[in-house]
Amino acid sequence: MAIIRVKRGTTTPTTSNLSYLGELAFDYSSETLYARGISSVVKIGGALEKVYSYEGYAYYHSLVYPFDPDYIYKVHVIASTYGSSVDTSDTYIYYRTSGLSYLYGSYISHQVNTEDTTHDVRTGENTTAQYIEDSFVSGTTITSGTTKVIDFEISPTFRSSLSDTEQWVAYGKEVTTLSGQGNASIKMVDFAHSVNGALGSLYINPGMSIGSPDSISVTIFRMKRK
Repeated sequence: MAIIRVKRGTTTPTTSNLSYLGELAFDYSSETLYARGISSVVKIGGALEKVYSYEGYAYYHSLVYPFDPDYIYKVHVIASTYGSSVDTSDTYIYYRTSGLSYLYGSYISHQVNTEDTTHDVRTGENTTAQYIEDSFVSGTTITSGTTKVIDFEISPTFRSSLSDTEQWVAYGKEVTTLSGQGNASIKMVDFAHSVNGALGSLYINPGMSIGSPDSISVTIFRMKRK
């Protein structure tokens, strides 16, 4: 059987790595195959492409990434803290430019929980901090720690034409629960954020600076919009 070898490495290839239309490259660190298109390099197979990931011991994470309006993005955050301290803070996200200037926007957050079955809504307009009302609801005794899972999409919108990107809309779901407990309480939040400007950075603070160690994982995927 003939052997066909393609370019290979441990990072996502760019157009500077692939000179010819249809040329292939394999990222063996993520086991992903790419091909050179007319103006960009595209992933072969699967709808979502992982473009950013971070794991570390911290209570927040700040990242710079060039969000492209030709793509829809999926962001997944896992934040945890160890110990019996009670988390009383909500998550907030700053949407920023690549130069770290804050973008203004609006938010709406609706939550329900297993402790008092209360439905609460929180909103804000013309603010730089976009909130998710996901703080822990007292009731269940914490024995090992609190954790939050935040999953949301970020989509571009348009103004005068399909290339005129003005607003970015984020929409998703969040779950606050406990770790290592069968009787863990649950808070579930639906939220939406709408921010104006050229998106190039995120500052994500789950509001869980209450113990040691605090850990956070942030992963970003993208899918071609057209």
